[in-house]
Amino acid sequence: KERRFILDITDDPTLKYDGLGSTDAGLLNPENGYANWTNFLKQDEVFKKNVIPTIQFNTMHMPDVEEQIRVLNAEFDYLAIRLPAIDSEQSSSKDILPQVINYVTKLVDKNKLFIILDFGSKKDTVNIKTIVENIPLENVKALIPVSSSFPSSVTQYGKKEGVIIIHENEISDCVREVLGTKVFHGDYSSIYPKRYEMGGGGWYPRIDFIERDIKTNKPISYRFFRGDERNTSSHYVPLANYVLNSSAYSPIQELTVDGDMRIKQKAAGGSEGKAPSYWIATRSNIYMTAQYLYLKKQSGSFLYL
Repeated sequence: KERRFILDITDDPTLKYDGLGSTDAGLLNPENGYANWTNFLKQDEVFKKNVIPTIQFNTMHMPDVEEQIRVLNAEFDYLAIRLPAIDSEQSSSKDILPQVINYVTKLVDKNKLFIILDFGSKKDTVNIKTIVENIPLENVKALIPVSSSFPSSVTQYGKKEGVIIIHENEISDCVREVLGTKVFHGDYSSIYPKRYEMGGGGWYPRIDFIERDIKTNKPISYRFFRGDERNTSSHYVPLANYVLNSSAYSPIQELTVDGDMRIKQKAAGGSEGKAPSYWIATRSNIYMTAQYLYLKKQSGSFLYL
């Protein structure tokens, strides 16, 4: 409807198709100041009013990057840029981040740039203060750290059941502690932040749920029950019952949540939910609801435009 949203283009090569490529009509073609991208963003007035475009930043095409920023700055109320807090070799980007941010903010009007600081699949707050301590926010609208504690595989946490500690809130809190009130919460909504290929042997049935702190309702862990036979959708019924009977599981009471209803219905023998994707969506739905209910009580967690 009328809600603003940030739009980016994936840099994951396994998710790209020709329309997103860097040649010809692809949106990532840098020619003429990323004209394909900027024209796409401007083609519809309703879309243009709501979208917050993400700056495509490629150091191999800096004149085009500059031209892109000038066009977007003139046409849109807000812009965003997504920057890796940790590079592909798992080392800190702390020396590069201030340079990039200073460069971009010189080309963007004051207080209209969102910085999405991507920590990827970081599992703790180690080195975060060092990474962010020199980031300049004077001319920035807001900084949003994003991360995910959910792993690409749960087997390291247990074969039949396990617990995965949630670090997303403490990562945002740690960044806010260093950089102040312009930092707002963000995360990957319980999804592992990179695409990975399924193994050739298929999948094991598994149902995940969110454990919340008794006093604060803060999401504190992902928990799961997992079957021991591949590609067996009938196992979801007993797994759902394991969840319902777990002392760590407490359905969200503040409102009716689709994810909780799915678990309840499956435990009763419901026919829906025969594939992993259904249960990934269930976990994400419960997680996002739990996070929202927790964060709305925390000052400085949400930014309204």
